[in-house]
Amino acid sequence: MGKKGSGISSCITAKLDKITPFYVMELLEEARRMEAAGEDIAHMEIGEPDFSTPEPIKEAALKAILDNHTFYTESLGLPELREKIAEYYHREQGVDVSPKRIVITSGTSGAFSLVAAVLLGRNRCLVMSDPGYPCYRNFGLLAGASLVPIPVDERSRFQILPSMIEKLKRRPHLVMIANPSNPTGTLYEPSALRALHDSIATRKGILLVDEIYRGLTYDGEFESGVAISDDVVVVDGFSKVFAMTGWRLGWMVVPEELVRPVQKVLQNVYISAPTVSQYAALAAFDTMKDVEKMKNQYRERRAYLMSRLQDLGFQLPALPQGAFYIYAGIQRWGMDSMVFVKRALSEARVALTPGYDFGAYRAGGFIRFSYATDKARLAEGCRRLAEWLPTL
Repeated sequence: MGKKGSGISSCITAKLDKITPFYVMELLEEARRMEAAGEDIAHMEIGEPDFSTPEPIKEAALKAILDNHTFYTESLGLPELREKIAEYYHREQGVDVSPKRIVITSGTSGAFSLVAAVLLGRNRCLVMSDPGYPCYRNFGLLAGASLVPIPVDERSRFQILPSMIEKLKRRPHLVMIANPSNPTGTLYEPSALRALHDSIATRKGILLVDEIYRGLTYDGEFESGVAISDDVVVVDGFSKVFAMTGWRLGWMVVPEELVRPVQKVLQNVYISAPTVSQYAALAAFDTMKDVEKMKNQYRERRAYLMSRLQDLGFQLPALPQGAFYIYAGIQRWGMDSMVFVKRALSEARVALTPGYDFGAYRAGGFIRFSYATDKARLAEGCRRLAEWLPTL
């Protein structure tokens, strides 16, 4: 009889060695261990709304349970929810999107995994910005794709430009961007987004726009990828705007020819998105007054935190126009961002996210602040940093 667990290590695929830890989650877990031991932590690391899910959504979920809506739905999602989302695009963007092109997913992560399974694989190329949302690259790795991170900085407002696509030596089969961005909060101007799409299409690639923060924009004009072309893949969801992170519900709009391939993978991997969450989401678009209240508070927090961070000596290379993040430079302290955030947690009791979560380019010189927490706690975090920073 062999040793318990023997052979497991040899079965783990080599591609997993290339997947880096999600540092913000590891820091969050460490912060919670400290809290369990009696410490008070000022959280400015996690990208999760601190607001409760609006009451009408919760009431719709309870009704769904009482009405026994607890079985599988159609694999592509509840027809009435797909209709609701189509109506949203017509109302907010003036664009007619067929509900047949809308796929309900298990969070936006479910959407990314489906797209990666259908469009990526060996000899396929995934392009993304560096810095950018870290999970994009990992979905590409799991699909066996080649990764092409494009370094971006304040000169391009941390965005991919058409000229950068034109310089690529390989065909960009899939280009993933976030609009507004995580970690910088910058927003693609409509003309810039259209130009980027055209440059990708010229190279016979597909543009995927992650719009999970679309309802949280404060400056500039937002235009959805659905308004640009039917060949753009748009990923969105209920987590951030409607404060529904734990409900694990997203959606995507895909070209007609991708619906059936996506559905086949979805049926085998997920069967369908969570049923109760889908029924709850039917009420989401009727809570826009709640969303506007949350948005106004985010706007106030953004103004407060930007001012305080500048006073504390952080560099703010780009105005965050959306989401709830500030990407800040820490060059004046001459410290690597990973060391900085670990010391901030252990010495100042402030939780932050290192630049390494978002790529490799200049990652040691930046950290991300999240203002998805109330203003009083932001003020407390800044007070602690003001006492700690002079000791470095």
